[in-house]
Amino acid sequence: MKTVFLFLLLFFGVSLQSCSTNNEPVKPDNPEEEIKDDNEGQDDEEPDKDDSSDEEEPSKQWNLVFTEDFNEFDNSVWTKETHETGWVNNELQEYIEGCVSVGTDGDKTVLILTAKREGDNFYSGRINSKGKKSFQYGKVEASIKLPKTANGLWPAFWMMGDNDKEWPACGEIDIMEMGEKEGIDTNTSETYINTAIHYGPNVEGHKQIFQTMNVENSLQDGKYHIYSLEWNENELIVKVDDILIKKFYIGAGSEQFEYFNDKFYFIFNLAVGGDFPGITEPAQITALKDGESAQMFVDWVKIYN
Repeated sequence: MKTVFLFLLLFFGVSLQSCSTNNEPVKPDNPEEEIKDDNEGQDDEEPDKDDSSDEEEPSKQWNLVFTEDFNEFDNSVWTKETHETGWVNNELQEYIEGCVSVGTDGDKTVLILTAKREGDNFYSGRINSKGKKSFQYGKVEASIKLPKTANGLWPAFWMMGDNDKEWPACGEIDIMEMGEKEGIDTNTSETYINTAIHYGPNVEGHKQIFQTMNVENSLQDGKYHIYSLEWNENELIVKVDDILIKKFYIGAGSEQFEYFNDKFYFIFNLAVGGDFPGITEPAQITALKDGESAQMFVDWVKIYN
């Protein structure tokens, strides 16, 4: 996306939790100043490297070092999160353990995050691998089937620094998020994908660089799609189905460098409403009617070096 929307300023407010504590998240006092356009302020951040994002490079040979097939819910790798309604980003769901399960989808064993509605109350699932499974440099990819998001669902696959630093000093990498307001407004919710990085010394100094793209085909078509991050000392490369979405430059000498050279853990969640979709009233949620549910399926996660 080449245009900044104020709603993207909390792009990722979902990240406004401590990376290493259970403290409740905080939000920027002056959100307008928190948005950093992908096309602005890059002159002092080695723009030649970032501007090469459309160039093809030789394929790297990756060595598979970890696979999660979700044959069961492995508590040694994953934690089911619980959070009250409105915990971050004005989201409407309560995260409960009961909305996280492992089951089957055809011949696949999958992680299932279920969002459901009971009147004006919403419940959903979120998991993370904090303190259990993290990695630094290499490649991670996940095979995910998404529900129809419009209007009001907000699925995400993302990462945070597995360290003792508070957000955003720990660093945040949003590999995939869908359901943003611009996609709703332009009737492109099924193809409008977002990726971003967040960093800074503290909440007041928070910065983000983001990219959105309308891909050619629906990512909410009832099929599994592969979302990936390739990570080295200089770049974060985000793709969907091997289509390049964005290269973020994080090399030495950039202001991003210190925030993306540590181990990161994984998060999967399915939010309902909030600042990202621009929906904070239950009556505006049309993706779920009373008594209905929607599910996000994760078939596998793989890590390579």
